[in-house]
Amino acid sequence: MHDLIIVGAGTAGAVLAERLTASGRNRVLLIEAGGEPKSPFVKIPAGFAKLFRGKLDWGFGSVHSRGDVRRDIVVPRGKMLGGSANMNAQIHQWCHPADFNGWAANGAAGWSWEDVRGTFAAQECLSGSGAPERGRTGRMTVTPVADPHPLSKAYVAAARRVLVNSGDQYNGGAYEGAWISEIAHQGGRRYSAYDAYLVPARQRTNLQVLKGATVSRVLVESGRSVGVEVDRAGQSIGFRCGKGVILAGGAFGTPYLLLHSGIGPAQDLSKLGIRAVLDVPEVGRGLQDHPLVPLVFATSRTDTFKNAESISNLLRYLLFKKGMLASNAVEAIAFAQSSRAVEPAPDIELIFAPFEWRGQGLQPPQRHAFTIAPVMVKPKSRGTVTLSSPRPGESPVIDFNLLADTERHDMQVMLEGIRLARQVAVAAPLGGDAIGEVDPGPLPQTEEALADWIHRNVQTVYHPTSTCRMGNDTGSVVDPQLRVRGIGGLWIADASVMPSIPRGHPNAVVAMIAERAAALIEEADTANWPSPRSSVLEARKTHAYQTV
Repeated sequence: MHDLIIVGAGTAGAVLAERLTASGRNRVLLIEAGGEPKSPFVKIPAGFAKLFRGKLDWGFGSVHSRGDVRRDIVVPRGKMLGGSANMNAQIHQWCHPADFNGWAANGAAGWSWEDVRGTFAAQECLSGSGAPERGRTGRMTVTPVADPHPLSKAYVAAARRVLVNSGDQYNGGAYEGAWISEIAHQGGRRYSAYDAYLVPARQRTNLQVLKGATVSRVLVESGRSVGVEVDRAGQSIGFRCGKGVILAGGAFGTPYLLLHSGIGPAQDLSKLGIRAVLDVPEVGRGLQDHPLVPLVFATSRTDTFKNAESISNLLRYLLFKKGMLASNAVEAIAFAQSSRAVEPAPDIELIFAPFEWRGQGLQPPQRHAFTIAPVMVKPKSRGTVTLSSPRPGESPVIDFNLLADTERHDMQVMLEGIRLARQVAVAAPLGGDAIGEVDPGPLPQTEEALADWIHRNVQTVYHPTSTCRMGNDTGSVVDPQLRVRGIGGLWIADASVMPSIPRGHPNAVVAMIAERAAALIEEADTANWPSPRSSVLEARKTHAYQTV
């Protein structure tokens, strides 16, 4: 029997597997629904969009509705060892001190900026110049884009003319301004948490990795997690553990599994015919992601990534690991405060790519262009992850509820982001290469028309969080030690526990959470469970619990 079971082998699962096997004291089982990350588009940095809707993608989707606007939103999530870290744009970001101070102020004690900044530094191995607070000896290899496109360099210079710039780097402290992206690369290839943590951990005899296995439910006996039930090749198998189960399935997978395990809103579970093990109303609630709309500008240059798949570029990458295919595609980022910012921290990001972003990344560029995509990084709107069926294996129902806050705060910030993007596009030196706005172009002139265009084109940056909120109140799904309230021996250590979405690209934040979770779990007195939920739990003590 294993001591610990980890569900999900993405960024969080990879970090947990390495850290919880390092001492040799724990026998760990890591379970992943996908398989090996074998596609060449995993390692080729610019190839990540080729993985969308493929065999290494869960293929989730969401519907965005507003009046007569109804459109599908692509929700790519990695279904492989390494998870979404093996199909993202590889941007490495600690995010903003205000994010973590906000978590702590709202009940996540021990998760302030001062509490977490040391973990970020300890995990990274930064190449090149950087401030003293940056890490140099960690597992996560980080480097600025090695050979950014001339348009990306021009974008940074133009954005710095329009925006306040707070320094030479955006990691390590507060930030506002524009920079070439720092990315998870090594030798011209993607170097994800899979490479940094899971590959070396798999050499240890106290780690077992089970691939192609979908966990259908957490097994609970007398208020304690004792294992999981797994579907593998159509066969149901039970795995028990001595210390507990750690959920690392992400903001979609973790609430999905809890709900199928009878841990969630009892009323909703009852409607689906699922017996409630524990009434936890917030499971699957609070979903956040960063809304994005791509503004496309035609350029007089003929060396954009429209040519990325040419024979010459392919040979340059194969022979030297350089050129367009060695790019992470999102080569530059900028952050700014809107007039509606509620605290001294950015609420707008402007993402830059030296190509035409087309059809949510599913379609190749058709013209020489560049894209500036305004992103709302501190949204108020929240959505849900729910079940469509009591049968495990069917996709979750994902409703981002984008731009839907009643005060229209999110929409107003997005409109301001578009105005900033247009200013940057015409500022020197980038403006010298631009020959006109292609999308949305000249048609949407009024605020109402532009808002309509936003609803017809909005997508996300693939940063889902906050569906199993951490806090010190009994309504939170996990406490600040990441223990699921009311169930002993059950932890969550992924993006779902974030009380609110951070201002930026959160892969490094997920790794930080998993690193700190591993320490908390190793220090835990597993006999002292469960952490309290509320008086509701007292009333439910007589319930029968699911068993093997």
